[in-house]
Amino acid sequence: MKLAIPLVDLVIVCECGKCCSLIVENQNLLYQILCDLTSQLRGEEGKIILSHNNRVLQISKSLELFSQFVPFELNKKILINKVINRMQKLAMDEEHYYQTNELIILLESYLLDLSVELTGDIEFSKITWENIIKAVGIGFTENYDSLAEKILDYMELVREYDSEKMFITLNLRSYISDDEMNKFVNDVVARGYKLLMVENSEYPIIEHEKRYIIDADKCIIC
Repeated sequence: MKLAIPLVDLVIVCECGKCCSLIVENQNLLYQILCDLTSQLRGEEGKIILSHNNRVLQISKSLELFSQFVPFELNKKILINKVINRMQKLAMDEEHYYQTNELIILLESYLLDLSVELTGDIEFSKITWENIIKAVGIGFTENYDSLAEKILDYMELVREYDSEKMFITLNLRSYISDDEMNKFVNDVVARGYKLLMVENSEYPIIEHEKRYIIDADKCIIC
């Protein structure tokens, strides 16, 4: 994937075997870049261009920006909805169809038994396998000691349930030690994720890192 930033005539190439970083020392420029990305993530127009194999991608569908790490949540609505949809399809496939219908019949029978002791002719119009799956409160476990491991698992969930995306982190190295960061980047590269780490100051360069720098005068150093 390529990320073109016309504000400074820079094209960042995320290639196999590398993890990209962008150091932006000019505060106003960093603000402009983040505003542009955020607008496009909301479906609005912007100047920054994301592409893959010479085809322009819609940023709102092909990119995620991580600007908050405390807390960092796995259970985002879009992912949970994807899991629910996947489970709903599984519930009615050849392997699970009989068991699903047995469960619905059992639940309806149980509720009818309860309603016998109540006044009125009570019915249950929403006992469907779709509604049962929605009602159980599906979510991913968020018990992590390591922020790096949590981010890696989130990337894997996005790839599995949503699509292949570029991930952009903002000042991630403020939260993760250099040693752990080195392991994190190695894992990112090994799994083939497209990651751009945007920072406002320099940290020691690590293995597999492809670094771009925009200094305070907006000069580009690669």
